[in-house]
Amino acid sequence: MATMAGLALGKDTCDVQPSARSDCGVLGTTQSDCEAKGCCWRPQDNAAWCFHPSGGPAPPPAPQAQCKLAYKSKGAPFSDAEQEKVRGYFLANIDIGGSGAVVAAPDHNTGPGGDYYFHWERDGALSTHALLATAGKLDDVDNHLQHYVQWVLKVQNQQDPHNIDVRTEPKYTIPDGKPFLGAWCRPQTDGPGLRAKTLAEYGMKLLEAGREDYVKQNLWTGDKNKNNGGAVYHDLDWVVNNWQQNGCDLWEEIQSNDFFWGRYTMRSSLEIGAQFAEKMGDKASADRYRGVKSDIEKTLMGHYDGGFVFESQSRKKDSAVIEAFNVGDLDDGLFPALGKEVLGTVITLNELFCNSYDINRKDSAAGVPGILYGRYENDNYDGGNPWVLLSASLAQLIYRQAGAVLSAGPPSAEIYGLLQKAYGIEANLSGKELAEALLGAADGVMLRIKKHVQDDDLHMQEQINRDTGTQTSAKDLTWNYANMVKAFKTRKAVAAAISAKQKLVIV
Repeated sequence: MATMAGLALGKDTCDVQPSARSDCGVLGTTQSDCEAKGCCWRPQDNAAWCFHPSGGPAPPPAPQAQCKLAYKSKGAPFSDAEQEKVRGYFLANIDIGGSGAVVAAPDHNTGPGGDYYFHWERDGALSTHALLATAGKLDDVDNHLQHYVQWVLKVQNQQDPHNIDVRTEPKYTIPDGKPFLGAWCRPQTDGPGLRAKTLAEYGMKLLEAGREDYVKQNLWTGDKNKNNGGAVYHDLDWVVNNWQQNGCDLWEEIQSNDFFWGRYTMRSSLEIGAQFAEKMGDKASADRYRGVKSDIEKTLMGHYDGGFVFESQSRKKDSAVIEAFNVGDLDDGLFPALGKEVLGTVITLNELFCNSYDINRKDSAAGVPGILYGRYENDNYDGGNPWVLLSASLAQLIYRQAGAVLSAGPPSAEIYGLLQKAYGIEANLSGKELAEALLGAADGVMLRIKKHVQDDDLHMQEQINRDTGTQTSAKDLTWNYANMVKAFKTRKAVAAAISAKQKLVIV
């Protein structure tokens, strides 16, 4: 019947200029759904794909769902014991068998994603960074980090079977560190920078602890004939020479040479690498890194369209940007947490995901605070669902915004208006009260995550079904836990800062 309805429309009837098309579908409408309603189906960029034939009625505007993020915190969303349980799941996926490998998920059959029992270069770097950043002290994680260093040195020196630089391979088999032989999106150009940033930060901690010999043997040898100059040097050497190379997006689906995620995180890696190089007495490398960093910075503001920061021209509304704001931040004023670019992006994605997912509408109607984020507009992988790791990334960003309120002083009227639009906070808050309001909004996001994982004893799968709220896809995804433990740590620091802050009285 859908096909018959589509065929009944004459060619002229569907020859409607893109700018004049009246949308007949909603997010997720398929061709058969569209034609079953007697509407036209004509895929085209920047225009409605499903639209009323010429002379057809314009539908009334779809009601906008409301996901109000304003929430008055009642304490940490996860108890200390629950946080330790989540961290335990995280640690179980780190340094598999002492190999240094980080398994993406200990799940060999995730559904459409297949086998996740591999070390993804990107995931491994991000997870190991989370391990380092959230450790109570270096000694607590040092053995894992040393094993990771040896893993990196091993995979950096593998022969590549795909005629690309092995440093841009997506994933490796565990425990031997061989590049995955199957078809996959290649090259993945964000991996070397993320890995170098993690190891440069580790290296600087080792230098502070007086362990320069280890650093010179493994991370920065000063000799290209010895470990290619060191694990950090070798990865950053790739970045400075290839940062404009075409590569895969964060989700391993499309290619571009100008993803915001890749550019913003490369910039961060180069600055951290420059600081490390300076400590190693290599000013020439530090200057080289900062020169390329400056070149990258000239491209970044081109991703801001005046309303939000987009990932790429071919995929604009993408939560990879939210992850980038956290991972790539240098606290130097470029896309600051309280900037209009960041807040505009949160507002845009709040509207997108609130209206895209039934579970967000159901949770809000039931009084569950927060919101769940997915990957990007019109995602259809495994049904196109919210992701735990991205929702946790949003929470971490809001916690950072709460901290920024305390350190940066009162926001401008423009920024305050954007905060209200993003989180529904009250008017005329300042200082401690405003920070508490933002902490509450972030707590709400964490509580919404918790609602959908608590029945599984806080084990976290890759996705949360967009309709039912049950978990789906890869079990015990390591990146989920990495982002959760980072959010826990950020909240703890902000809550302590709020407690120490004198309440400002608005006269």
